Amino acid sequence: MSQAPSLPPARPAPAFRYFRATPMTAAIGAEIEGIDLKAPLADAVQEELRLALYHFQVIAFRDQFLDDEAQLALARVFGEPEVHPIKKALGHPEVLADIVDTEDSVPDRDGWHTDVTYQARPPSAAVLRCEETPEAGGDTLWANMQLAYQKLSEPMKTLIGGLTGHHATDGGFVDYLRRHLQEEVADKVMEIVGDGAHHPLVRTHPVTGEKSLFVDASYLSKIDGLPEEEGKFLLEFLASRVEDVSIQCRFRWTKGAVVVWDERSTQHSGSADHRGRRRVLRRCTIEGEVPA
Repeated sequence: MSQAPSLPPARPAPAFRYFRATPMTAAIGAEIEGIDLKAPLADAVQEELRLALYHFQVIAFRDQFLDDEAQLALARVFGEPEVHPIKKALGHPEVLADIVDTEDSVPDRDGWHTDVTYQARPPSAAVLRCEETPEAGGDTLWANMQLAYQKLSEPMKTLIGGLTGHHATDGGFVDYLRRHLQEEVADKVMEIVGDGAHHPLVRTHPVTGEKSLFVDASYLSKIDGLPEEEGKFLLEFLASRVEDVSIQCRFRWTKGAVVVWDERSTQHSGSADHRGRRRVLRRCTIEGEVPA
């Protein structure tokens, strides 16, 4: 009987001088304490924050109560904030966007995903702050897709190592547009955004050199170069790897909290278990590069 692949030993956490980092789980995430994100951040502090993000992939801060200016300043620690493709298509230059759930606007979630991978250059990171939170529910989960890749067998790694997939706008993206925009506006967005992008199933982090499984069920519609039946079978298997609880962390939102995550090596999912209760988050994403 073949054995599950052995994982490399966990990398020791860096030693931080300017804040404390408490891991959320053994696999991913840390809560950061002892830092005021509203204050100007020295270069050495910014460097440590980037180091923490690359190591933990998700870093969370409580009781920060950032305004837009402070959120954007934090975002620029990790790169340049970008305009969401829908807003760009509509001619709106704002880089911050609200995620609002109310009794009249029920939670609208699309499961595990990495943001806007139908772009040629998907985001490298994201910054999300909590303005209002329900008494219960509405958590966000993240999964370590580097570990998802490491847990694959060597033959599977060899199989998918040279494959690419089509991250399509046709499907969940179109459905979202039709639900939230008038038909003629949705058609305009689709015309500008296009039909999607092709990315490798395994991408290498440009900073750490770590490989991760770059496959999600929300945008990746097919695997290039495979017959439809084989591609569908492989895609369903690879997309299901995110459901492994041993590679996940879960964050309970509190008012004033902020989370930064690495979009290159994670997937995330919002829990739509706060139906009828108000939750307001404010998000921006950071410009990325062509996955390789």
